[in-house]
Amino acid sequence: MSHGIELTNGRANMAYTGRTPWHNLGQNIEGAFDAETALREANLDWEVEVAPLYYETLENLDESGSRQYIKHVKSDKGQIVRRVDTGDELGVVGPKYSPLQNKDAFAFFDGVFGEGKARYETAGYLGKGERMWLLANMTANDPVEILPGDEVNKYLLLTNDFTGSYSVLGSFTPVRVVCNNTLTAAVSSIIKGGNTVRVKHVGDVKNRLQFAGEVLAQSGVFYDEVKNLFQSFARKQLNGEQTRNYIHLSLFDDNKKTKSRKRKVDMVEGLMHTGLGSDIAGVRGTVWGAYNAVTEYVDHIKEYRGGDAKKLEASQFGTGRHLKTKALKLGAEIVSYGKVAALN
Repeated sequence: MSHGIELTNGRANMAYTGRTPWHNLGQNIEGAFDAETALREANLDWEVEVAPLYYETLENLDESGSRQYIKHVKSDKGQIVRRVDTGDELGVVGPKYSPLQNKDAFAFFDGVFGEGKARYETAGYLGKGERMWLLANMTANDPVEILPGDEVNKYLLLTNDFTGSYSVLGSFTPVRVVCNNTLTAAVSSIIKGGNTVRVKHVGDVKNRLQFAGEVLAQSGVFYDEVKNLFQSFARKQLNGEQTRNYIHLSLFDDNKKTKSRKRKVDMVEGLMHTGLGSDIAGVRGTVWGAYNAVTEYVDHIKEYRGGDAKKLEASQFGTGRHLKTKALKLGAEIVSYGKVAALN
């Protein structure tokens, strides 16, 4: 499967507003855009359909079995999802699969923010349309302040999958303003209730998303918890050894030391002193500084096979997401129990 930013009828499959995103992809639109603009400029104004899945079998024409022909039999075990405009096949799904159309995904945001009030900042899809996403700014001039001059904006990310591999996901995604780091991927084990609502592609997906929107609209409680957690990160000091242990276990699954691993740990440790936002008073030498050094490395510096397009996918949905989740959980462990020794 291709994961690049492709062109369909001369149009790129991603749009953004503001400064160029860390993944260097897409086309710029001045100012936060509305649903209609997002659908058009991010090349999301298409629909999918499900079609029968057939397989071939050999059938005898006479009792002797001397003559055979190929018969196409409709499967009752699955269906094909394909784009209506291009005919591209996006996935093989189960017999009960019900797609959520792109236009209805935008309607989900209207349910959260209010009709026409969603401030979309990024929209697009991967490959030929296998997965699409929308990122909307929830801040409305009310960012979360971690330290004076160090704020986190509130975003809501919706991802929709047409391969049958994933549910529709709506999740809160804090983004640090100074460096554009996406700070959390999965916090359900840290913050009660978590940051994600899942809706399976079965039955009336659109109506059930309206309920999910009501749940996600209660974002205030979640972001209050985020503020408390990140401020506790900023209050906790780490010495040099503790910092390196934290970085190592955020990037790797064991304590094995190699020259290659040491270089990466050194690089991330350097970001604690030279990375974006590291000069803000109260950041250096803290869990907050170390955590942001890891997220900056994952989002902006780490190289992924497949280039910038793969970076987008991996940092939000794959390897990078896993690394940022580990860094978050390790940081929470440190501030909750005060036992940095747990990282040794």
